[in-house]
Amino acid sequence: MSLLYFEIAMGRFHEHADGYAWLRYHPGQRSLSDVQGFLTHTGRLLQRYDWHRVLSDQRLLLPFTEDERLLILNYWQTRQVAYGPVTGAVVLSQDVFTRLSFSQIQQQAKGALVYRVFEEEAAAINWLSQVV
Repeated sequence: MSLLYFEIAMGRFHEHADGYAWLRYHPGQRSLSDVQGFLTHTGRLLQRYDWHRVLSDQRLLLPFTEDERLLILNYWQTRQVAYGPVTGAVVLSQDVFTRLSFSQIQQQAKGALVYRVFEEEAAAINWLSQVV
């Protein structure tokens, strides 16, 4: 069971009853301010409940630009200092360029984001439910 928390052009966030933020990305172009807003609201949701888990459905996501990638890395690395790392289950896009852009973020996150990637949503949910 989940409750819609916030939605913008880039995607929507749900508060999941099992104690994690559920992010679903929409297809299409986005601006750097969309990415900033998405990060800010994700952080607020996590902070609101003192959560440290995220389910990220990236199946419809377009590849991140270099500026977006740097913004995302900076956000999560800065947030880690105050609130600790975030553990995430990511349902990957089939688009090879989206996968590559996410892989670059994952490799450079330096512990701020601890992700495991999945092809299927059910497997991601199952794994995330076992993470304490």
